Amino acid sequence: MGASTYPVYLKLQGKRCLVVGAGPVGVRKVSGLVVAGADVTVVSPSIPESLKAQVSCIERPFQPDDVDGMKLVVTATDSEAVNLSVVEAAEQAGVWVNDATSLGRSGFILPATVRQGDLTLAVSTGGESPAYARLIRESLEEHFGAEHAEMLRLLSELRPRVMSRITDGADRKRFWDRLVTQETLNLIKDGHIDRVEQKVEEWLSS
Repeated sequence: MGASTYPVYLKLQGKRCLVVGAGPVGVRKVSGLVVAGADVTVVSPSIPESLKAQVSCIERPFQPDDVDGMKLVVTATDSEAVNLSVVEAAEQAGVWVNDATSLGRSGFILPATVRQGDLTLAVSTGGESPAYARLIRESLEEHFGAEHAEMLRLLSELRPRVMSRITDGADRKRFWDRLVTQETLNLIKDGHIDRVEQKVEEWLSS
């Protein structure tokens, strides 16, 4: 059994992050950071055109000072020496680093994720079996469809109205418990969000 980890979601919007390596693994790491809104820089001797259109690119070998000013660093090259150099430089600079090739050298683990709008589900096996994490992620993808994104959007839009219309905390809890149900989710999934909105108006008016 590996060392225990502490799950956390980071707000990386506009934060500088470095990915060293532009192969298939590196491209996946870049994609996840871009979705999170990070300001990503890729360093690699060869960088595909698809990445150049998305992020800042430095097309040369890694240099230790590349980590300066970064919030997160990910290394995903096919060179053990380069990956080790990246880890050492990041640690010396006090920057969190993930080595895609070595759990033992990583300060943090990147989980398998499922996203539906603002809903994010993360799965980690502590780095012991990425393949098993992917299997679980695929299972979650089958069960958490677009209706969950729509449900969360509706709840987010309703929250200010509910806070202003229902001042008693216990009453608010009863309202949310009444609304946030599998029945509501099924109505949204079946395309009947209008019926959900009608119920909401009735409950808020009662």
